[in-house]
Amino acid sequence: MNRETDRLSDVLTEMSAKALVTWMTHSALHNIPREALLARGSDFVYALQANFVLLRDVLSETLEDIEQQSHDLEEGLDSLETAATCASGSC
Repeated sequence: MNRETDRLSDVLTEMSAKALVTWMTHSALHNIPREALLARGSDFVYALQANFVLLRDVLSETLEDIEQQSHDLEEGLDSLETAATCASGSC
């Protein structure tokens, strides 16, 4: 993975941790028994992780698409500059 996707992975991990703490705090405030928290907690973490993995994959693909489009635009610009140089007789 490149630097951008590594950073994205770090951000998603931090978001997962914050969401888990928020959920556990909310559950504790509503007097949900510890056993129920443990049972539901693993389901919550699994679902949250699956959603963030999907989000990471989508964002990584989007980043790759943007990088490819940027590369294509740079090549097109280089071609135009070459054509303009040749048209002015400096080719």
